[in-house]
Amino acid sequence: MDHLNAQRGLVNLFTSDSYRLLCLLENLQADTLNGKRVRESQEEIARLFHVSKGKLNPLMQALVASGCVQKYRARSGYTVTPLGEQVVACVEQLESLDTTSER
Repeated sequence: MDHLNAQRGLVNLFTSDSYRLLCLLENLQADTLNGKRVRESQEEIARLFHVSKGKLNPLMQALVASGCVQKYRARSGYTVTPLGEQVVACVEQLESLDTTSER
């Protein structure tokens, strides 16, 4: 039952702003010597996402708590984890199935 609740939690998490933010973060990642990371600050991310920093902060916290985003050192950005990349890929696959069935 806990596994089912966890799955529902992930589904709820990624059906709205959280998923769109995860996609934005994945697109913002840049290659560095230590791998990919988002270099933009929360203020810059909020501006790009068209929300206030107050609205962005809980969304970022939820993505970090879910394991899809990881802080990259204090105050120096974020990384989208392999789990986050899998979530984006799976939702994109589901979306493509949905548009295929409409034809």
